[in-house]
Amino acid sequence: MKKLIFLVAVLLFAFGILAVSVVRTVTIEGQSASQNYKITVPTATESVQKQETDYFLAYPGILPDHFLYPVKMIRDRIWLWLTVEPLEKAELMLLFADKRLGAGKVLIEGNKIDLGVSTLTKGEKYLQRAVSQEAIAREKKDTRALLEELSLAALKHEEVLLELQEKVSGEAKGTLGTILALTRQCQTQIKQALNE
Repeated sequence: MKKLIFLVAVLLFAFGILAVSVVRTVTIEGQSASQNYKITVPTATESVQKQETDYFLAYPGILPDHFLYPVKMIRDRIWLWLTVEPLEKAELMLLFADKRLGAGKVLIEGNKIDLGVSTLTKGEKYLQRAVSQEAIAREKKDTRALLEELSLAALKHEEVLLELQEKVSGEAKGTLGTILALTRQCQTQIKQALNE
């Protein structure tokens, strides 16, 4: 009997955390959806300066080197599993991609290069899956707004990856080059979809 009560309490706690996380993310996404995103194009005098994409990356939260990170991964997988609408699933995968990009950046800057590169790889795979989910959603709905957001996200991902590639050397630099190729492949798919 005590085991059953304990199990129910743990499950209620886990679903409570999941519900709070979903509500907070939906609130953050709702606020950012009302913002206008645009790509800044430098003028002739600014061409010497670094071009920066005007796109907000989500806060990564708990990093992969934290002991509670596996709980976060389980939560994310459950959240993804519970999301059945392809458009919402694509938005969720984009959120996960952005969070992993931010986490990878923090890890590399904190000199945890191997873990950072691994996290960046997972993030770009989420970006790739978001593009695939958008294609599925496009069959039934207008996804132009999501395509534009994916386009900006892919540009921001490329910008951050290029910046990080300058900070690492050796095998990590080569792996980041491979990750960049994935990002550029996503950009090509997004451009083709926007031109349809």
